[in-house]
Amino acid sequence: MKLKGNKSLLLFLFFSPLILNYIYNFFLVDKYHTNIQTEKLVGYFLSFLFSIFLYQTGKKIKEYLNLNFNGTGVVVFLLSFYIFDKLFLILLNNIDSKYSFVFVGVCWITFLIYKNYKDFISLSFFLLITFFSQRLFSNFFTITENEFLTSDEKFFWYPVSKMIYETNLYDALISNPLPSYGLLIAHVHATLNRLISFSENFLYLPAYKNVFYFLTLYFIFELSINQKAKIISSFIFSLIVFTSDWFTYLFFNSLLAESISSYFFGVLFLEISKNKYKINNVALLSLSFLYFSKQFISVFSLAIGFYYLYKTKTKLNKYLFMLFGILIDISNSLFLSTSITWRMYIDSFQSDAMTGEGGINFGNIQNIIFQFLIDRSMTYFIFVIFVLFLYLWNKSGIYEKDAISIIILNTLMVFLLYVFVWTNVEYESSYRYLLNIFHIILIFYASTVNNFLNLRK
Repeated sequence: MKLKGNKSLLLFLFFSPLILNYIYNFFLVDKYHTNIQTEKLVGYFLSFLFSIFLYQTGKKIKEYLNLNFNGTGVVVFLLSFYIFDKLFLILLNNIDSKYSFVFVGVCWITFLIYKNYKDFISLSFFLLITFFSQRLFSNFFTITENEFLTSDEKFFWYPVSKMIYETNLYDALISNPLPSYGLLIAHVHATLNRLISFSENFLYLPAYKNVFYFLTLYFIFELSINQKAKIISSFIFSLIVFTSDWFTYLFFNSLLAESISSYFFGVLFLEISKNKYKINNVALLSLSFLYFSKQFISVFSLAIGFYYLYKTKTKLNKYLFMLFGILIDISNSLFLSTSITWRMYIDSFQSDAMTGEGGINFGNIQNIIFQFLIDRSMTYFIFVIFVLFLYLWNKSGIYEKDAISIIILNTLMVFLLYVFVWTNVEYESSYRYLLNIFHIILIFYASTVNNFLNLRK
């Protein structure tokens, strides 16, 4: 049979080890079919309901702010609460975060009513369905968690998220156990928690963590690829989620920074690259605030923003949007004595360079590779993607080439840091750094699948 008529079948054949691995684990290893965990199913159901509210909210924001993707609307909505707190930090340093949350929420409500009051009614309906479902299920099941698999989550992300939720961003920045972290991720967790629970105290709910699994599925279905490619890409992605426990924990079942920072960056990269000759100011401003997310994402966000502005010969006033987050950070440090974001890492690099402490550790190259290979599902997934990409090299478009450039740069940065800077640091976290741009990998993967399906010969 000819290749043209069997490309879908060939793709499933390429990824069949992942399918077989899932079946093997489901029936023989974990035996999920005999041990259905009701609490997890409830958590995913609540996440699905919550994701509908966020998606519909993003859809309306996209429409009214002239954005390209519903996902961008979701990012703008969630970021707006952090941007407001960060922008007016000097005025809000003694005010409970729930009041700033209410103020921003009222601004969005007013905006939606002004545009179309029916939108406000429909979105309120989706949110109330989620809220009352959460309250109902909490009477019968334990839907909160208090177990942590990493010290980062237990001693950093949970305490700062809780502090932002129960006091405010300023107190969290001042009492931050890791000075110079921007705490965007913790703030988003606090915002999601407040949206879904309206509780007085911070709740460790799987429902708002799992929501990024569904948002990622919506992300795939917004890509400019054919329907068959979307379905296949979503199916294989879901297999990874349900077979790779560590990956799923990092991205969809913890307070760690990977899920939010990767999703926000992937969505905004897609938004700006889609319309790079007329970049939306709201999208550009949102990208600038990813400076407060995660180390590598901060660098890539600024680099991508400036790269597209320079490449398209945009007017200089656009550059101010990309610098806005940094300027606010400097202003807060001058007037409130908060730490400059990422200064801790810059000082550490300078100290190592001056003292020569740590030396060079080429052994970490092998350590990083072997550490990544532990996750066999993800390793095989990445391997198949790159084999297909090399086969389709001449068929790749601008999205794939920009995406692969980011993936290669991210990989090089991880190896260089562990060889020349973090020589004595535990290398187990290298897996997280390699995948902190996972949604860029998804764009690259889905586009490659689409190109393969569209192959004529």
